[in-house]
Amino acid sequence: MAIDLPPAVADDWRRVARRTDDRSISLATITAETTVFEHRPTADALERLRADGDVPARSLFTVDVRVSPSLETIGLDSADALEVAAPKAREQVVDTLTNDGIVVRGERASEYIDRPDGAVGHLSVLEAEYPIDSANTPDDGTDTDAATIDAEAHAAVWPAADAYVVAGGLFPLETPDGADLLAAALDVDPARDREGIVDLFRGLPLESGGDRR
Repeated sequence: MAIDLPPAVADDWRRVARRTDDRSISLATITAETTVFEHRPTADALERLRADGDVPARSLFTVDVRVSPSLETIGLDSADALEVAAPKAREQVVDTLTNDGIVVRGERASEYIDRPDGAVGHLSVLEAEYPIDSANTPDDGTDTDAATIDAEAHAAVWPAADAYVVAGGLFPLETPDGADLLAAALDVDPARDREGIVDLFRGLPLESGGDRR
């Protein structure tokens, strides 16, 4: 089922996209339901930056990952299998980004992280290039078809009962050259955006039920 944002961050965000993907690994089927949220205060700037696409330049996402037959049935524990699940979760996030035209250049960090409740997850920090509309690039003969801005994506996965929860976010690290009004409206602030993702990680419901619907 879809996973909503925790109350601590929900007011500044709204749901803009949802998708469900199935893939088979060995004898198991993995179903991932991804929900993407857009930052309300900068929504107009995000729309001006790129009119199409499902993943805004400043966004949060949650992914409910279900395994069939259950992990218990095939003799695995979700916490014990985190080391195996983490790269699969990262792959799922990379697929979501690249399918939306966002280039993932590589992984800058890969580490285990703790929540205040003691839950241990795994975090990947990805370097990305976010495509922007040609109207936001200077008319100087440059290749506007390949116009991008630098961005950063965070993706973390935690074991949850007999499944996994994935969450993270994407945010811009810069604005288009020469787009002063857009730059002001977009309000690039990587430190603030990273802290917002940390707030998501801390408050995300992991237990079955919770705030899912």
